[in-house]
Amino acid sequence: MSVMNESTVLRVLECIQKRQMATGRAPSYREIMRLCGLPSIGQVQRCIRDLKMRGELESGRNGKISLDFRLSGRSVGVPLIGEIACGQPVFAVENYEGVYRLPEEWVGDGEHFMLRADGNSMTGAGIKSGDMLILRHQDCAEYGQIVAAVIDGNATVKTYRPEKDKIVLHAENPRYKDIEVTDGDGFYILGVLVGSFHKHR
Repeated sequence: MSVMNESTVLRVLECIQKRQMATGRAPSYREIMRLCGLPSIGQVQRCIRDLKMRGELESGRNGKISLDFRLSGRSVGVPLIGEIACGQPVFAVENYEGVYRLPEEWVGDGEHFMLRADGNSMTGAGIKSGDMLILRHQDCAEYGQIVAAVIDGNATVKTYRPEKDKIVLHAENPRYKDIEVTDGDGFYILGVLVGSFHKHR
């Protein structure tokens, strides 16, 4: 199979990016053929193959071009505001580090922020030290949800288990003790976990 001309391959990539930005969807092969003035679907297929081999494109369902959320307009900016303890609570100080673009469908409605996990008290929930945690801003939670919470100015991430006369912040690692909170402990919820990223080393 012949190698496509480089300028043609780049023209196809630019066409795909522009259509995603304009319409919020990836164009069909026939649309690409028409917009780029190519004589056949076969040439489009060869260009797409080359772009996938370079890592410029990914395959979606049924071999279609996967939508790049960065170009679709369906992404949201989520600020990274520092670290949070997955162990004993540590003094909560916001340290703004930048904004990450994430797919809207990953985070859902509401306002979100990210924190970097520090410690190993939540490994049973799949959270390891260094993971990036995505949280939705809210001041309440349901039983069993993982929350970022503050106790007397100290922040931690734990599983939320309210009881009749206290709140238990459960550690998902048997090596760590639960934290029990009662009235007067200066407790409040920063947000509820909606997702996380783990960096493989």
